[in-house]
Amino acid sequence: MSADGNSDGCHGGQAFGGTTHLGSYLLYPSEQHAATAWPSSKELALLILNQPIPHAETSLLSQLWARADHRICVDGGGNRLYNLGKKIGTLSTYIPDVIVGDLDSLLESPRAYYAQQGTDIQHISDQGSTDFMKSLQYLDTVRRAGKPTEDCIVVVLGGLGGRLDHILHTLKVMFNNHLKRQMVVVSDENLTFVFPKGVNKVLVNKQVDGSTCGILPLMGEAVLTTKGLRWNLDHYPSTFEGLMSTSNIIDDPEVYVDSSMPVAWTSEFRPMP
Repeated sequence: MSADGNSDGCHGGQAFGGTTHLGSYLLYPSEQHAATAWPSSKELALLILNQPIPHAETSLLSQLWARADHRICVDGGGNRLYNLGKKIGTLSTYIPDVIVGDLDSLLESPRAYYAQQGTDIQHISDQGSTDFMKSLQYLDTVRRAGKPTEDCIVVVLGGLGGRLDHILHTLKVMFNNHLKRQMVVVSDENLTFVFPKGVNKVLVNKQVDGSTCGILPLMGEAVLTTKGLRWNLDHYPSTFEGLMSTSNIIDDPEVYVDSSMPVAWTSEFRPMP
């Protein structure tokens, strides 16, 4: 299935029936070509986690903010957005729709300011879920109640930097959600998302993607066959304990990965100014 729910493309001259991933074209849609345009049937949810906002002083944040249907700060993510706004003069520009979590990290100044601006402050005390998980639940059951989760693409700013336990949790949430929704996580160095089991095609935007990439088998042994990389694999078993395709190089504008298990795809990311 493609990003807009239809099979498309080709693989070795044959009809391609796998999953097409727009990758960085979700961040920078190219309306000149149907294959790289924003899927018209999809909403966009922008989540800001409690980490330094990556690439905040490039055009990326402003473009995502303008296109987003749902702008959500995850607990202390409200502090990050508030401090950024005071630093670069965008405090009144970036007003989130909601700040959600157990709110143990949200400081009083951003809480009061955003509440005054109309932001919904949602306290969810459930200690059986993390703030990241709470934000997705709120998106599904309140912001988009009754709508299919797959009709909303989630772009996450932060989550793959800082504490190791936070990084691993972000990866866990990505894997746990990969069959329910498209989710892309943007960090200072990388763009990361999950390939489901089967044949996957990712469209590469050489302006911002690569050249380095990795395929991470975090759910167990994955037998991998690839096309479009400098060092391709042919039915090669990849494991966390054994061989992993790290520091590979993207050579082609389309990369194919056939995997027997869900795997994380991560590629170097250089945002436009």
